[in-house]
Amino acid sequence: MPETGITDITTVYYIGSLGMIILAVAIFFFFVAYQKRLLKKELELTKVKSDQQEEILRNTISAQEKERKRIARDLHDEVGAMLSVVKLNVGQIEKKSESEKAKTLAGETKSYLDEVITQVRRISRDLLPPSLEKLGLSFAIQELVNWINKSGKIEIEYWSTGEPVRFEIKKELAVFRIVQEIVNNALKHAEPSRIQIKTRFLNSSLAVSISDDGKGFDLNEKLETGLGLKNLESRSGTIGAKFKMRSIPGKGTLAIIFANF
Repeated sequence: MPETGITDITTVYYIGSLGMIILAVAIFFFFVAYQKRLLKKELELTKVKSDQQEEILRNTISAQEKERKRIARDLHDEVGAMLSVVKLNVGQIEKKSESEKAKTLAGETKSYLDEVITQVRRISRDLLPPSLEKLGLSFAIQELVNWINKSGKIEIEYWSTGEPVRFEIKKELAVFRIVQEIVNNALKHAEPSRIQIKTRFLNSSLAVSISDDGKGFDLNEKLETGLGLKNLESRSGTIGAKFKMRSIPGKGTLAIIFANF
């Protein structure tokens, strides 16, 4: 009888221990599953926020481009036309005036108007390059380079390899804006003596590189404090392109855009 009691106690002990182990394992797996569910929810929430931010960015860029297009057309069609009429009227005054002083003043006014008309055309082209929609990205970049080179302050070199391929206009426009902003930033801040732009078309892919021999900068510092680089990365992301930049203080800057459309 005592042996039976000991056996029963041992059995109860083992069953209890086994039950505790099973309970502990169950609690562990429940905790792991709960953590996985939490992590999944957090990832889903992060993705939703990221998608919402991308959608907001796309809508913002789209609104900006529409407004730029409207302003560019107003400048070209209305302001440009009015300035041309004013120039013609001043020309008539110059011809009909008998006063040498008036003729001189009219001639100077015509020169100022020529400069203003040129600037209006330049601003209009910056806002909406006419060659982009008609002829494509490569022609638009070449046109941008030609306009900057006309200033005589710097010579930008441009090469294009491969057969130019047309993409969706919004994608071409996004790449053009990135190139335009990088070049403008270099002219404003880097003090380069040389800027090179290269485009390579291959089937449905495009690679663009923009390099300068300017002052360069600390890339990590700019990423932390500057919105410009983040905007370039965001604009690239909206069209599925990859954007990389490398810069060393005193050794210039290199930016690369790669898109597979």
